[in-house]
This record gives sequence, structure tokens and C-alpha cells, in this order.
Amino acid sequence: VDMPTAGTLNRAQYSVNMRMQPVGGLLFGLSFGLFDRLNLGFSYGGDNIIGYGNINWNPQPGFQVKYRIFDESYAMPAIAVGFDNQGFGYWAGTRYFIKSRGFYAAASKNYKFLGTLAFHGGASYSREERHSEDNEVDFYVGLEKSLNPELWMVAEYDGAFNDNVKDDQFGEGYGYLNLGVRWLFGSRLMIEADLKNVLRNGQQDTDAGRIGRTVKLAYYDSF
Repeated sequence: VDMPTAGTLNRAQYSVNMRMQPVGGLLFGLSFGLFDRLNLGFSYGGDNIIGYGNINWNPQPGFQVKYRIFDESYAMPAIAVGFDNQGFGYWAGTRYFIKSRGFYAAASKNYKFLGTLAFHGGASYSREERHSEDNEVDFYVGLEKSLNPELWMVAEYDGAFNDNVKDDQFGEGYGYLNLGVRWLFGSRLMIEADLKNVLRNGQQDTDAGRIGRTVKLAYYDSF
């Protein structure tokens, strides 16, 4: 849903992405394969773009880089390392509502089981609030399951070990569970609808304690 995997675009492939998120937020992104193993990406957006009042732009563009160290084999998962400073949700002065991954390592393994079943996992260290005692190494897991060649179910759990101080503002120690449905139109267009923070990881009656809804669109092509 949100967490990085070991998957990469091939050389000269690119994707154009748009995410619609709570509070009228829009996030636009561009990713491309500089080489088969090396991907670069950029993103920018803000909150209240859709709606009334002033737009709250993100303080800076997001930057992503990913390098796949090992390809997937019969016995071993694919492994990639990277950096991503794009968080999700509104900017709260020193951090995004959902912290960016920062530096990370990710592993991915695919199996044939009534279609395709993929497992993902990783560890990350965010640069947001990096001097806070709460900013520890974080761990996450996720899976994807094809229902048919066009329709996929996706799920992930982020332990949010770097966001579990009980401050009645953000994460309260339950972690973030996200679920989604992905629809692939051929090989070029993807639409995904997600439920975010299903465990309501936050103080009741605050944004952190609510289930969010996002919609993502992506277009894939090559130069």
C-alpha cells in the first residue's frame, strides 16, 4: 500500500502517479528506471488542494532512490535498498502525519498459489524527528494476492516503532494496518482504493484515531 518493496522498474520505464488522500490532499509523483536495478523518483503535493481555503503545500519535494542488490531466485527473495523522504498526510511542522521511510532495506518473494502470492518485508530509519527518542528503526511486512489477472488484494502492517509515544497526537503503539484493492487495466494503468489505519492507531476523536481512505492512480510506459 505505502511501504517500499524490492520491485523496480526496468531501464527506460517510467510511472506517473497521483494519490488522493484525506483533507483534500493530492500527491503527484514520477518514477523512472535509470538502469534495470536503479530507480529514481520525485514527488510533490499538499493538503486542501481540493476544497475551500488556503492550500497547505508540502515543505519540500520528495525524493526517492532504490537499488536492487539481488534478484529473486527460487530459494531467495529479491533485496533492495533505498531512500525515500516523502511521508503521507499533512505536514505537522517537523514531520508528516505518517513519517517518511527514510533509509530502508526491503525484501520481496513471489509464489504461485491460485495465481500469484507475494510477500514483502523491510526495515527503515526515518530522518524526520531523528533526534527524538521516539525515532527508532522501524519494521514492516506486507502481501499481495491476485484474484484474477486484473484484480489484486493488498495489505501491510507497519509496526511504527518510530511513532509510538503516547502523546495524543500521532501513533499510540498499535502500528498501522492498511488494506487495499488494486485494479490493473492492461500493463499501463492502475487504480487502487485503500483503507488506512484500520487499527485506529491514535487518540480517539483525532485524525490519528480515524480510518482514512485514499485512491491512487498510476500510468506506466517506457521511453
